[in-house]
Amino acid sequence: MSEGIVVRKQGIGELLRIRPYVQFMLGKVIARFGDSIDSIAYSWMVYMLTGSKLLMGTLLAVNFLPNILLGLFAGALVDRMSPKKVIVLTNAGRGLLVGITALLFGLGQLQVWHLFVVTILISLLECFTSPAEVSSVPRLLPQSMLLSGNAMSSSASRVAELAGLALAGALIATAGIAWTIFIDAVLFALSAICMSRVVYPTSNTSSKHENRAIHDDSVNQSANAKSIFFEMMDAFLFVRKHVLLLIVSILFAFVNFCLMPFNVLRTPYVMETLQAGAGGLSLLSGLMVGGMVLSGLWMTHAGANYRKSMLVISGIVMLGLSYALTALPAYMSDYQLPAAAACCLLMGFGIPLATTPLASYLMEVTPSEMLGRVSALQSMLCLSVVPLGSLAAGALAEWIALPVLFIVFGLLLALSVIMILFSKNFRQMS
Repeated sequence: MSEGIVVRKQGIGELLRIRPYVQFMLGKVIARFGDSIDSIAYSWMVYMLTGSKLLMGTLLAVNFLPNILLGLFAGALVDRMSPKKVIVLTNAGRGLLVGITALLFGLGQLQVWHLFVVTILISLLECFTSPAEVSSVPRLLPQSMLLSGNAMSSSASRVAELAGLALAGALIATAGIAWTIFIDAVLFALSAICMSRVVYPTSNTSSKHENRAIHDDSVNQSANAKSIFFEMMDAFLFVRKHVLLLIVSILFAFVNFCLMPFNVLRTPYVMETLQAGAGGLSLLSGLMVGGMVLSGLWMTHAGANYRKSMLVISGIVMLGLSYALTALPAYMSDYQLPAAAACCLLMGFGIPLATTPLASYLMEVTPSEMLGRVSALQSMLCLSVVPLGSLAAGALAEWIALPVLFIVFGLLLALSVIMILFSKNFRQMS
């Protein structure tokens, strides 16, 4: 009877009783809070410094290149290392780089080439951070709690982002861009300290214990015999065997491509179409994150009652249609900002619906000793077209109105579910 009660009550209360997971989540929340403040300040700084939509698209494209080119290699290395040490070191490094950017801008010495160098270095560190975080979750939670745990972690991170986005506009207006970015550097350092205190259990369940025991016994014998190259090939073979992972990765690559106009051009959209300032950018970004929070909370409590495939389809359609509707404020005489804000809220709600089930499925089917490189490979596939999308968005915006771009790419995104709607493999995602 007690076991049945535990299964029925799995949710926020049960998750909060797992201390290492809570500590891990706290470290993520602090980093996301700083990132959200920095995202507004950084985009505002870049647009002020360059005034070019094409250059903004180019910079965003460069941001994704390290993950695409080196992400799988980084994931294979993470599988050989302690994920805790990886997260601590990379967060500390990211904080240092962000701090240098703030210092250069504050002294009036920041140049465009500095932005490209710092962006590449930070992206290189993120190549290691992401697979290490993914690899950490199933080490800290039993498999039966992965969906709830991922949803709760996403919600907590989004709440932190929401707070940061709400605060960003006021910080820029009062403290200035340089100090606002420096706050992010301090928060990265604090996140590294929090992550250093996380204690990773040796096992979560009996099956997990067996997997770890096999891994511990064999890894020393095979690590020297197998090169990084062959470990990377193992990831390719694994994804090829699990066709569903490949299908969904291709789908999300297209979704990311369609989202690039909105991601690249959000600042010009706020300034030129909505005639709003940094506060307007904070509002739209904040409500998008608010939608993610609401969606994540709903999934924490009720997501397990629905098939993962239906959640993914619903999320993509909602994201695409609300994305297209962000064009409406351009043709309205009043209430432009509130209308755009409502669309962003709906966009945010659709994102966890589409992405959280995939993350949980990946963790369920992938052995823990391969999770770093397999998640990195999937991330590489999903992001493979992002640089092209970023460059295309920046170039198209020079001669096509932003509302038209948003309508076209939003509808394409919503229609992308046709690619998998009739897929037998996709329907098998329970």
